[in-house]
Amino acid sequence: MEIRQQAAPNAAERDDVDLVLRHISRQFPEALARALVKTRDPIMVGSWIDTQVTGRQRGLDRALEVSVGGRPGLLHVEWQLTMTSEIAFRVYKYNALLSLAQGDAAQRGEEPLPIESVVVLLAGREERWPAEGEYRTSRREGRFSGVRFRIEPVYQSTVAELMARDSPLWLIFAPLAVDADERSLPQVIEALRARTSPREMDELGVAMSVLADADARKRGLRGVITSLLPEAVMESWVYNQGKAKGQQEGLEQGLEKGIEGASGC
Repeated sequence: MEIRQQAAPNAAERDDVDLVLRHISRQFPEALARALVKTRDPIMVGSWIDTQVTGRQRGLDRALEVSVGGRPGLLHVEWQLTMTSEIAFRVYKYNALLSLAQGDAAQRGEEPLPIESVVVLLAGREERWPAEGEYRTSRREGRFSGVRFRIEPVYQSTVAELMARDSPLWLIFAPLAVDADERSLPQVIEALRARTSPREMDELGVAMSVLADADARKRGLRGVITSLLPEAVMESWVYNQGKAKGQQEGLEQGLEKGIEGASGC
Protein backbone atom coordinates (compact mmCIF):
# COMPACT_ATOMS: atom_id res chain seq x y z
CA MET A 1 0.00 0.00 0.00
CA GLU A 2 1.49 3.27 -1.02
CA ILE A 3 0.47 6.88 -1.42
CA ARG A 4 1.18 8.12 -4.92
CA GLN A 5 0.51 11.57 -6.30
CA GLN A 6 1.70 13.64 -9.23
CA ALA A 7 3.27 16.98 -8.29
CA ALA A 8 2.48 16.61 -4.59
CA PRO A 9 2.23 20.03 -2.93
CA ASN A 10 4.04 18.86 0.20
CA ALA A 11 6.25 15.79 0.04
CA ALA A 12 6.74 15.64 3.82
CA GLU A 13 2.99 15.53 4.45
CA ARG A 14 2.58 12.89 1.75
CA ASP A 15 5.26 10.73 3.36
CA ASP A 16 3.66 11.09 6.79
CA VAL A 17 0.28 10.02 5.44
CA ASP A 18 1.82 7.12 3.53
CA LEU A 19 3.72 5.81 6.56
CA VAL A 20 0.83 6.21 8.97
CA LEU A 21 -1.63 4.41 6.68
CA ARG A 22 0.84 1.57 6.19
CA HIS A 23 1.25 1.31 9.95
CA ILE A 24 -2.49 1.39 10.62
CA SER A 25 -3.12 -1.20 7.91
CA ARG A 26 -0.70 -3.62 9.56
CA GLN A 27 -1.92 -2.93 13.08
CA PHE A 28 -5.63 -3.25 12.26
CA PRO A 29 -5.99 -5.75 9.39
CA GLU A 30 -9.40 -6.96 10.54
CA ALA A 31 -10.74 -3.40 10.82
CA LEU A 32 -9.28 -2.68 7.39
CA ALA A 33 -11.00 -5.70 5.88
CA ARG A 34 -14.30 -4.87 7.58
CA ALA A 35 -14.02 -1.31 6.28
CA LEU A 36 -13.30 -2.17 2.67
CA VAL A 37 -14.97 -5.51 1.95
CA LYS A 38 -18.63 -4.80 1.34
CA THR A 39 -20.38 -7.70 3.03
CA ARG A 40 -22.45 -8.59 6.07
CA ASP A 41 -21.00 -12.10 6.10
CA PRO A 42 -18.44 -13.13 8.74
CA ILE A 43 -14.89 -12.05 7.91
CA MET A 44 -11.68 -13.84 8.85
CA VAL A 45 -8.35 -12.18 8.17
CA GLY A 46 -5.20 -14.12 7.36
CA SER A 47 -1.73 -12.75 6.74
CA TRP A 48 -0.24 -10.13 4.49
CA ILE A 49 1.23 -11.96 1.53
CA ASP A 50 4.31 -10.89 -0.38
CA THR A 51 3.15 -10.42 -3.94
CA GLN A 52 6.60 -10.33 -5.49
CA VAL A 53 6.87 -12.51 -8.57
CA THR A 54 10.48 -13.67 -8.31
CA GLY A 55 10.72 -14.77 -11.94
CA ARG A 56 10.08 -11.21 -13.09
CA GLN A 57 11.88 -9.47 -10.23
CA ARG A 58 8.92 -7.19 -9.86
CA GLY A 59 7.75 -5.98 -6.45
CA LEU A 60 4.17 -5.17 -5.51
CA ASP A 61 2.32 -3.84 -2.54
CA ARG A 62 1.27 -6.68 -0.29
CA ALA A 63 -2.23 -8.09 -0.37
CA LEU A 64 -4.29 -9.17 2.62
CA GLU A 65 -5.82 -12.64 2.82
CA VAL A 66 -9.50 -12.20 3.67
CA SER A 67 -12.07 -14.98 4.00
CA VAL A 68 -15.67 -13.81 3.51
CA GLY A 69 -18.33 -16.26 4.63
CA GLY A 70 -15.75 -19.05 4.50
CA ARG A 71 -14.65 -18.13 0.95
CA PRO A 72 -10.97 -17.08 0.77
CA GLY A 73 -9.78 -14.16 -1.33
CA LEU A 74 -7.25 -11.33 -1.56
CA LEU A 75 -7.79 -7.65 -0.75
CA HIS A 76 -5.60 -5.12 -2.55
CA VAL A 77 -5.86 -1.50 -1.37
CA GLU A 78 -4.45 1.64 -2.95
CA TRP A 79 -4.38 4.76 -0.75
CA GLN A 80 -4.25 7.74 -3.12
CA LEU A 81 -4.00 11.44 -2.42
CA THR A 82 -5.62 12.13 -5.80
CA MET A 83 -6.70 10.12 -8.84
CA THR A 84 -4.09 10.15 -11.58
CA SER A 85 -3.98 8.73 -15.08
CA GLU A 86 -1.69 5.88 -14.03
CA ILE A 87 -3.87 4.41 -11.29
CA ALA A 88 -6.17 2.25 -13.42
CA PHE A 89 -3.19 0.62 -15.13
CA ARG A 90 -1.43 0.24 -11.78
CA VAL A 91 -4.41 -1.67 -10.36
CA TYR A 92 -4.55 -3.83 -13.51
CA LYS A 93 -0.82 -4.57 -13.26
CA TYR A 94 -1.13 -5.57 -9.60
CA ASN A 95 -4.09 -7.82 -10.34
CA ALA A 96 -2.17 -9.49 -13.17
CA LEU A 97 0.92 -10.09 -11.03
CA LEU A 98 -1.16 -11.28 -8.08
CA SER A 99 -2.73 -13.79 -10.44
CA LEU A 100 0.68 -14.87 -11.70
CA ALA A 101 1.78 -15.36 -8.10
CA GLN A 102 -0.95 -18.00 -7.84
CA GLY A 103 0.47 -19.94 -10.78
CA ASP A 104 1.19 -23.07 -8.73
CA ALA A 105 -2.46 -23.34 -7.74
CA ALA A 106 -3.53 -22.95 -11.36
CA GLN A 107 -1.17 -25.71 -12.44
CA ARG A 108 -2.77 -27.99 -9.85
CA GLY A 109 -6.17 -27.24 -11.35
CA GLU A 110 -7.30 -25.26 -8.31
CA GLU A 111 -9.49 -22.20 -8.59
CA PRO A 112 -7.40 -19.03 -8.06
CA LEU A 113 -8.23 -16.73 -5.18
CA PRO A 114 -10.47 -13.85 -6.21
CA ILE A 115 -8.86 -10.41 -5.97
CA GLU A 116 -10.77 -7.35 -4.82
CA SER A 117 -9.10 -3.99 -5.47
CA VAL A 118 -10.14 -0.77 -3.79
CA VAL A 119 -8.76 2.72 -4.45
CA VAL A 120 -9.27 5.04 -1.46
CA LEU A 121 -9.07 8.70 -2.50
CA LEU A 122 -8.11 11.28 0.12
CA ALA A 123 -8.54 14.37 -2.07
CA GLY A 124 -9.39 15.46 -5.60
CA ARG A 125 -12.18 16.83 -7.70
CA GLU A 126 -15.50 17.95 -6.25
CA GLU A 127 -17.54 16.13 -8.93
CA ARG A 128 -18.79 12.80 -7.59
CA TRP A 129 -16.75 9.74 -8.53
CA PRO A 130 -18.40 6.64 -9.98
CA ALA A 131 -18.61 3.60 -7.73
CA GLU A 132 -16.14 1.75 -9.95
CA GLY A 133 -13.18 2.44 -12.18
CA GLU A 134 -11.74 0.14 -14.80
CA TYR A 135 -8.78 -0.67 -17.00
CA ARG A 136 -10.04 -2.16 -20.25
CA THR A 137 -7.93 -4.38 -22.46
CA SER A 138 -10.76 -5.28 -24.85
CA ARG A 139 -12.34 -3.17 -27.59
CA ARG A 140 -14.95 -0.71 -26.40
CA GLU A 141 -17.60 -2.34 -28.56
CA GLY A 142 -16.71 -5.84 -27.38
CA ARG A 143 -17.30 -7.81 -24.19
CA PHE A 144 -15.34 -6.35 -21.29
CA SER A 145 -11.91 -7.72 -20.54
CA GLY A 146 -9.58 -6.14 -18.00
CA VAL A 147 -9.96 -5.18 -14.35
CA ARG A 148 -12.59 -3.23 -12.47
CA PHE A 149 -11.93 -1.70 -9.06
CA ARG A 150 -13.99 0.06 -6.45
CA ILE A 151 -13.46 3.76 -5.75
CA GLU A 152 -13.87 5.07 -2.18
CA PRO A 153 -13.53 8.88 -2.19
CA VAL A 154 -13.55 9.41 1.57
CA TYR A 155 -13.11 13.17 1.18
CA GLN A 156 -16.53 13.33 -0.53
CA SER A 157 -18.26 11.63 2.42
CA THR A 158 -19.94 13.50 5.24
CA VAL A 159 -18.90 13.02 8.85
CA ALA A 160 -22.23 11.30 9.53
CA GLU A 161 -21.66 8.86 6.67
CA LEU A 162 -18.24 7.89 7.99
CA MET A 163 -19.59 7.47 11.52
CA ALA A 164 -22.39 5.23 10.25
CA ARG A 165 -20.02 2.69 8.70
CA ASP A 166 -19.23 -0.59 10.43
CA SER A 167 -15.51 -0.22 10.99
CA PRO A 168 -14.00 2.40 13.34
CA LEU A 169 -11.17 2.69 10.83
CA TRP A 170 -13.37 4.97 8.73
CA LEU A 171 -13.39 7.56 11.51
CA ILE A 172 -9.73 8.47 10.98
CA PHE A 173 -10.78 10.03 7.67
CA ALA A 174 -13.27 12.40 9.33
CA PRO A 175 -10.93 15.45 9.01
CA LEU A 176 -11.18 15.01 5.23
CA ALA A 177 -15.00 14.81 5.15
CA VAL A 178 -16.81 17.44 3.15
CA ASP A 179 -18.48 18.93 6.23
CA ALA A 180 -15.73 18.39 8.83
CA ASP A 181 -15.28 21.30 11.25
CA GLU A 182 -14.31 22.12 14.82
CA ARG A 183 -17.79 21.18 16.06
CA SER A 184 -18.07 17.74 14.45
CA LEU A 185 -14.59 16.36 15.15
CA PRO A 186 -14.98 16.18 18.97
CA GLN A 187 -18.03 14.00 18.35
CA VAL A 188 -15.94 11.77 16.10
CA ILE A 189 -13.24 11.47 18.77
CA GLU A 190 -15.83 10.45 21.35
CA ALA A 191 -17.35 7.91 18.95
CA LEU A 192 -13.90 6.47 18.23
CA ARG A 193 -13.12 6.27 21.94
CA ALA A 194 -16.40 4.42 22.58
CA ARG A 195 -15.69 1.85 19.85
CA THR A 196 -12.04 1.05 20.59
CA SER A 197 -9.67 0.10 23.40
CA PRO A 198 -7.44 2.86 24.88
CA ARG A 199 -4.45 1.69 22.86
CA GLU A 200 -6.45 1.46 19.65
CA MET A 201 -7.90 4.88 20.34
CA ASP A 202 -4.45 6.41 20.70
CA GLU A 203 -3.13 4.84 17.50
CA LEU A 204 -6.16 5.78 15.43
CA GLY A 205 -6.24 9.25 16.97
CA VAL A 206 -2.65 9.90 15.91
CA ALA A 207 -3.52 8.68 12.39
CA MET A 208 -6.48 11.06 12.32
CA SER A 209 -4.27 14.00 13.27
CA VAL A 210 -1.78 13.18 10.49
CA LEU A 211 -4.58 12.84 7.94
CA ALA A 212 -5.87 16.27 8.95
CA ASP A 213 -2.69 17.72 7.46
CA ALA A 214 -3.57 16.07 4.13
CA ASP A 215 -6.88 17.97 3.94
CA ALA A 216 -6.86 19.62 0.51
CA ARG A 217 -9.51 22.06 1.74
CA LYS A 218 -6.91 23.42 4.21
CA ARG A 219 -9.29 23.84 7.15
CA GLY A 220 -6.55 23.52 9.77
CA LEU A 221 -8.31 20.87 11.87
CA ARG A 222 -5.22 19.12 13.23
CA GLY A 223 -5.19 21.30 16.33
CA VAL A 224 -8.77 20.36 17.18
CA ILE A 225 -7.81 16.68 17.12
CA THR A 226 -4.54 16.95 19.02
CA SER A 227 -6.22 18.97 21.77
CA LEU A 228 -8.47 15.97 22.45
CA LEU A 229 -5.67 13.37 22.58
CA PRO A 230 -3.27 12.58 25.43
CA GLU A 231 -0.35 14.98 25.30
CA ALA A 232 2.13 12.12 25.74
CA VAL A 233 0.99 10.54 22.48
CA MET A 234 1.42 13.63 20.36
CA GLU A 235 4.64 14.83 22.00
CA SER A 236 6.48 11.52 22.23
CA TRP A 237 10.15 12.18 21.47
CA VAL A 238 10.48 8.98 19.46
CA TYR A 239 7.37 9.80 17.41
CA ASN A 240 8.66 13.28 16.62
CA GLN A 241 12.10 11.93 15.77
CA GLY A 242 10.66 9.37 13.41
CA LYS A 243 8.48 11.99 11.75
CA ALA A 244 11.37 14.43 11.39
CA LYS A 245 13.56 11.81 9.74
CA GLY A 246 10.77 10.78 7.40
CA GLN A 247 11.71 7.14 7.80
CA GLN A 248 9.10 4.42 7.89
CA GLU A 249 10.79 2.44 10.65
CA GLY A 250 11.38 5.50 12.80
CA LEU A 251 7.84 6.79 12.47
CA GLU A 252 6.28 3.41 13.11
CA GLN A 253 8.48 2.81 16.16
CA GLY A 254 7.53 6.27 17.38
CA LEU A 255 3.86 5.55 16.95
CA GLU A 256 4.15 2.28 18.83
CA LYS A 257 6.44 3.45 21.64
CA GLY A 258 4.77 6.80 22.11
CA ILE A 259 1.37 5.16 22.32
CA GLU A 260 2.65 2.45 24.66
CA GLY A 261 3.97 5.12 27.00
CA ALA A 262 0.73 7.09 26.92
CA SER A 263 -1.39 3.99 27.44
CA GLY A 264 0.80 2.54 30.17
CA CYS A 265 1.27 -0.70 28.25
